Amino acid sequence: MNLEEIDQLLADWKFKLDVVGQNLIDLHGLDAYQRLCGISGFPRVELMGVTLARVNPVLHVMNELFQNFDLLVQTIDKAVQLRGSIPRFLASLQKVQQIEDLLTKPSIHLSIETIPLAQRGLLSASQTINAITPQELLKLMTSAFQAAKDVVLAVDEVWSRLEPSLINIEIETRQLQYLAESLNIDCLEEIVDVAQKLKQQRALVESDPLGVNEEFLKSIQPQIMKLKSMLDVARQQRESVRLGLITARNHLSNLQKIHYQAKVAYDESKSKVADHSKLQNPLTDEEVQALEAWLDRLEIKFNDGLFNPVRVGLENWTTKVKEYIAKEKNTFAANQAPLDFRSELRGRLDALVAKALARGCVEDTVLQELAQQAKKILYTRPTPLHEAAELVTKYEKRLNSYPNLR
Repeated sequence: MNLEEIDQLLADWKFKLDVVGQNLIDLHGLDAYQRLCGISGFPRVELMGVTLARVNPVLHVMNELFQNFDLLVQTIDKAVQLRGSIPRFLASLQKVQQIEDLLTKPSIHLSIETIPLAQRGLLSASQTINAITPQELLKLMTSAFQAAKDVVLAVDEVWSRLEPSLINIEIETRQLQYLAESLNIDCLEEIVDVAQKLKQQRALVESDPLGVNEEFLKSIQPQIMKLKSMLDVARQQRESVRLGLITARNHLSNLQKIHYQAKVAYDESKSKVADHSKLQNPLTDEEVQALEAWLDRLEIKFNDGLFNPVRVGLENWTTKVKEYIAKEKNTFAANQAPLDFRSELRGRLDALVAKALARGCVEDTVLQELAQQAKKILYTRPTPLHEAAELVTKYEKRLNSYPNLR
């Protein structure tokens, strides 16, 4: 080789070494590789089964790869140093040959082996040196790297895919446990069973990722979904009860309001109207208070997590409060009717008197007498509504009896 060919060969080797070095660094930098080796702060994984059988030889190969890479680098560096000592125009053929020998001949000593005495002749050396060319060493390293990379990446793929899935299932299981506790539902046995299976599977994924039966994830999902579905139904029921209690408070407020109105109308009608035959007794305060106390107990039980018994009790309570509201509305209407009728008669009388004034017959003595009697009755407590109604009706008929005023 001439110097130009030597320079080109050295440039090729520099490029190859850069590529090899980067690939070795990248493989070494994988979390999976560091976990397998127990380096960079990772505790070494205790491997088992299929993964142990495939990974252990690979780790040995990787150690040899780094050692061989150092030998290769040292050999190329030696050649570069020799090349640097050759002047541009006065090349030493001996040094050029040394460089060529380093780069193309078995210049790298891989190992020194002792020859057993039984295999030696009188002139045989006691040791033999295993030497190899840089190109042959690179070829061996390429095969070893591919084998090591395939195994490490296979482990990395399983860990990267399954470990997050298992962690997510564990998180979901814990969430289901918290939900079950908040709902006061006893499904601890099922959750413990799932948690135990997950723990075993995670240990297996860590120690023997290449031997994992991935059917586990498919088998555990129905169990998780069954738990989730049951607890979702329970949560919806609890939310329904919670909203039902809010609605119940509104019902109670409405009942208290209409109960008050029914009592006021009853008391006013008794004092302002003479005929009490159509009045209705409102609920007693004790009945309304008992309903409120019942609701208070339901809310306490709900806060204690007993929402299933509360759901049944709330249904009964709601039926009762609606019954009470309907009754009090009817009671209020019945007790308010006489008061409204009394107000209506007053308004009719005032309107008729105004009408008589407008027609110029207000001085009619009969109309005056009827108006005075009706007004006296309507503004007297208690008012005999039937008598007042008759007087107002007579006043209206008398007023309408004037032909010329129609």
